[in-house]
Amino acid sequence: MDEQTVIFWFSGTGNSLYAAKRLAAELDARLVRITGDAPAEAAGGKIGFVFPSYYGNLPRAVRSFVERLEIRPESYIFAVVTMGAAGQGSLSALSKALKVKGLRLSYGRGVHMPANYVLNYNPADPEKCAGTLARADERFKKIAAGIAAGTRSVRSFPLTAGNLYKNIEKLDAGFAAGEGCTGCGLCERLCPVGNIKLENGRPVWQRRCERCVACISWCPAKAIDYNDKTKDRRRYQNPRVGAEELYEQV
Repeated sequence: MDEQTVIFWFSGTGNSLYAAKRLAAELDARLVRITGDAPAEAAGGKIGFVFPSYYGNLPRAVRSFVERLEIRPESYIFAVVTMGAAGQGSLSALSKALKVKGLRLSYGRGVHMPANYVLNYNPADPEKCAGTLARADERFKKIAAGIAAGTRSVRSFPLTAGNLYKNIEKLDAGFAAGEGCTGCGLCERLCPVGNIKLENGRPVWQRRCERCVACISWCPAKAIDYNDKTKDRRRYQNPRVGAEELYEQV
């Protein structure tokens, strides 16, 4: 009997989880969340990774997970990177990480999703996001068909920002919760790398941030900001994913 396809996913605002869910539905795959300390299980058969592009690179948590994961050499490995702009350099980074383990990325594609990096710009309005998601849905169907057929093809580009994660201890220094914070703890539960702890009912960042912007994006009181950059900007959450799906094992 063929082994069930497994898709490992990492997501902050929900775009990559949504992508993983769509692919899993088409491929009858099992979903496994990647977190900073997630146990890496042995895997074989068809193995997928779905994650966002961070300046054309891999999220550190994804790289660390891939390095720990035991994968059989004969496995068919595929990856889908969600991106707001050009982000397929992330597939090159994944290919290199796999190559160190004596493995090869069999299939890789990038999919444009609603851009949401609120630290740098104002996320798109809901109407524009809906159009982007509709186009992504069609893309997921084609990608799933390629994976199901065992197609071997990787569309990637050179890395665009290999130095993104220098001085990582400083990445979360600008985050803070304002007076509107209710101490609900959602930001703590959502953080995929356990970088937020509630102290006296207030979130405190622990200096191992991925800048996935889950905390600022999902705060129900819109109380979290990054310095003064984000105060008047929209917050984006994938409208087809619930916050609880991001912190519960799927």
